[in-house]
Amino acid sequence: MSFEYVNIADPQWLTTRFESGQDDYILVKPKEYSKVPIDIPNWVPNACCTTTLFQRHGTELLNFEVKNDDVWIASYPKSGTTWVQEMVWLICNDLDFDKARATVIRDRSPFLEVSTIFDIEEETSSFAYTSETPSPRFIKTHLPVALLPPKIWTVKPKIVYIRRNPKSVAVSYYHHSKTSHFRGTLETFVHLFMKNIQLYSPYHQHVIEYHQLKEYGNMLYLSFEDMKRNLKESVLRTCKFFGRTYSDSKIDALCRHLSFESMTANLAVNYEDVFPDEKFIREGAIDGWKKELSPELIVEMDHWTESTVDQKYQHLFKI
Repeated sequence: MSFEYVNIADPQWLTTRFESGQDDYILVKPKEYSKVPIDIPNWVPNACCTTTLFQRHGTELLNFEVKNDDVWIASYPKSGTTWVQEMVWLICNDLDFDKARATVIRDRSPFLEVSTIFDIEEETSSFAYTSETPSPRFIKTHLPVALLPPKIWTVKPKIVYIRRNPKSVAVSYYHHSKTSHFRGTLETFVHLFMKNIQLYSPYHQHVIEYHQLKEYGNMLYLSFEDMKRNLKESVLRTCKFFGRTYSDSKIDALCRHLSFESMTANLAVNYEDVFPDEKFIREGAIDGWKKELSPELIVEMDHWTESTVDQKYQHLFKI
């Protein structure tokens, strides 16, 4: 099994890629994906937007050893990943708040493929680092289903997936990207997002394909908006998924720990040491996009979803 790499030909991206800091983007898709247990007739995965660094680590991804006691936390970027990582780790570790506060989240729940996105000057790649993490491992990934390590489909570890409203994702992703590499405007970022030219895009397919892993059977689906509206209910669903039971007082303590105020003040999860000039956990609002997107851009994004997503999947994006 190997990958096919395709250069991006979109005129807008070609015109702005150097000034916007996106000049190393490339599209990648697997040549073999028949083992993915997806419930979509005649499914063919879309090419995923990544960086040229992916070519350096493709073999490591394909050969990554998956363990049956792994826990995978998957999402499209800026969908509430860190929130879910913290919740899942605590639920599976007897609500050890002291250890959670003392150990940064990226050590407790490493980001599998970060070496394919950022050229991190370390002796070992993120794949090697994740591989060497003591079991049970809590592994974060933004990879679409077609690019997950092939062994995941035979070993079948637990996977928790979280999705979020596309307008919220786009705004949050823009603010995050401009601190690391992106140098364009919000409007430019969103237009490229809708053209599937942001890292890990296409967004709609990312959400739909995880949702259609119905034959996998070892998955929990969450949404950012449901967690905001009723955090306790999402916590209890997650406890049930992992076969964990805690008293009401302990569940309430976990909810307080996972509150927006607590998460933003928690140095173990807010990446202040990595992004000192950015609030990694920025607003945590359901409809913050209303303050930042122009009325015209809101209409464009709504039309984008309505015109490109099959009617039976529209509910996944109207949350």
